[in-house]
Amino acid sequence: MDEPVVNAPTRPAPTAAATVVAALEHAGIRRAVGVPDSQLAAVLDAMSERMPVTFTAREDVAVAMAVGADLAGERYAVFMKNAGLGTSLDAIVSLAVGANVPLTLVIGWAGAGTDKLPHHTVMGDRTVPLLTAVGIEHDIVPQDGADPSRCRTRAAECRTKRRPYALLVKP
Repeated sequence: MDEPVVNAPTRPAPTAAATVVAALEHAGIRRAVGVPDSQLAAVLDAMSERMPVTFTAREDVAVAMAVGADLAGERYAVFMKNAGLGTSLDAIVSLAVGANVPLTLVIGWAGAGTDKLPHHTVMGDRTVPLLTAVGIEHDIVPQDGADPSRCRTRAAECRTKRRPYALLVKP
C-alpha cells in the first residue's frame, strides 16, 4: 500500500490578479495606465509589483495615452471599471481600432456575479453585449483566476491580430 505523501509541495491556487498579470506579461505588456477602482485593488497591486502603473482622471485619457505609447513602441494595458467603458468607447473605437492598436483592457466588472447594487447592474448587465457589439474579444476572469492559460493565449493572439482584448474581472 502506498504511503501518503507528507508535506508535498502544493501549487497556490491562481487568483484573478495572477491571471491578469500573467496574461499581460505573455502579451509583452510592460506598463499600465487607467482609472483606479477598489474592485481592481488586488489586480493593481499585482501589476504595480511587475510594471509601472499610471493613474488618470478619465478612461478616455488612459486610452489615448496607451494608443500614443503603442505607436511609439511601448505596450500598455488600460485598466478601468466597466462604467468607464462607456466613457472610453469612442476613444477605443476611433483611436485604437482606427489605428490598429491592440489595446489590452483590464475591466473591473461591477454589477456581475454577487454584485447586485442597482447602480452597478445597469452597466454590469450590458458590459459583455457592449464589448461584443464593438468587436472587442474578451474573457471573464473570476476571482479564483480559473484557466489562466486561455487568457494568456487570447491576449497574445489579439496583440498579433492588432485587435483590442478585454479581461473582465468579476467581483
